[in-house]
Amino acid sequence: MAFARRVMRSTPLRQTVLIVIVVAVVNLASLGAAWVTLRGNAEDTLKNDLSRDMASLDVSASPGALRTLVQARARVTDPTDTVFVFLGNDGGITGNARAVIDGGDVGFTSTAPDRALSDHGYVHQVRRLSGGVLIVAKGLGPVAALDRTFLILLMFSTIPTVLISFVIGAFIARTSSRRVGRIGKTLDRIAGGDLAARVGPKRGSDDLAHIGARVDRMAAKQQAATEALRQVTTDIAHDLRTPLQRIGVTLEELERKLPEGETHDLAVQAGEEADRAVAVFGALLQIAQIEGGQGRREMGPVDLAAVARQIAELYEPAAEDRGDRLALDLPEGVVNVTGDSDLIGQAMANLVENAMRHGPEGGEITIRVARDGTGAKLSVADTGPGIPEEERDKVLRRLYRLERSRTTPGNGLGLALVAAIADRHGADLELGDNAPGLIVTMRFPGA
Repeated sequence: MAFARRVMRSTPLRQTVLIVIVVAVVNLASLGAAWVTLRGNAEDTLKNDLSRDMASLDVSASPGALRTLVQARARVTDPTDTVFVFLGNDGGITGNARAVIDGGDVGFTSTAPDRALSDHGYVHQVRRLSGGVLIVAKGLGPVAALDRTFLILLMFSTIPTVLISFVIGAFIARTSSRRVGRIGKTLDRIAGGDLAARVGPKRGSDDLAHIGARVDRMAAKQQAATEALRQVTTDIAHDLRTPLQRIGVTLEELERKLPEGETHDLAVQAGEEADRAVAVFGALLQIAQIEGGQGRREMGPVDLAAVARQIAELYEPAAEDRGDRLALDLPEGVVNVTGDSDLIGQAMANLVENAMRHGPEGGEITIRVARDGTGAKLSVADTGPGIPEEERDKVLRRLYRLERSRTTPGNGLGLALVAAIADRHGADLELGDNAPGLIVTMRFPGA
């Protein structure tokens, strides 16, 4: 069943099976046509020999002479090859077999144990004379031998040809299938964000080699364009962060020097806006650095349970001030994954801050760590308004905010940063319904 499903999915294998079927059909058609022709010729030869044997008997002679002639032929002729029988009107039977006529059919029986009849039947002629009935029959042994010969040809020609064709075709199809699979996996990796994925060095000059080369060229151009865009984003964020910080410092100094009043309040608002702009550029820069692979050599064993305790301890005072309940659901022992503890902690902190920012006061926030097969999963659940299912993919984009969240503090980069950290660790990020509220889960692969 597995092979059948693989054949149905693989174009090269389907083509191989089709070619093998065509080869088998052509071979069988050729052998079948030759067999029909030769079998017809053999039957015609038997009928011609039968007519000559019948004509060689002197049917104009007297019954006694004909009986003598048939008896002479019968003594020297093997009944498996030719049967001669004369049934006289007086009831006498002369020949090398006994014959019984039943309408248009003639049946033969042996006259002695050492004179066996043909096992393959006979083709016969019957001539009624004034003195009796003359029967001459030719055994179908040559036709049966021809059938056996073609059966042997079928077994030792068609079947090996089909098997050899299938083996060679399957080998070629498997090679092509592997190459197609390699191209497909490369495209999947590119679609998943791994722009460094390549099919590999060009082998041969066939269509698949050209397709692989084009995929590599496309990936290289896309990678170069993405890197250039990322670099521009990083440069802009880096270059503008310092001037914005200086503007913030200047506004703080202006705020201190201005007396209380409308102008002082405007300076305070301008300072807050400058701080938010600095936070946005800082978050953009951090996301670009994470996506660029910053800190790859810092990857190591990280105990998710320990990180969860640290984050809970850090945010517990703020949760108490809001009247929220911050709960931990941790397994016993260590839950290790391979990663960067600082980045994982930041992702967890972002999720807790989002839950506190968008949820109502007095809600419940649960940080949960669990083992998941060979890996582990980390989730943060709240009892807030949640995120509509059709919006869950969009909130992972940079600077995207729900319509109802535009009146709350934030810059639309919190979940985008979490998504970048999850991708950095090869973890799957899932947003689900906590009924009520939102549950965000990061599934880490095995350590």
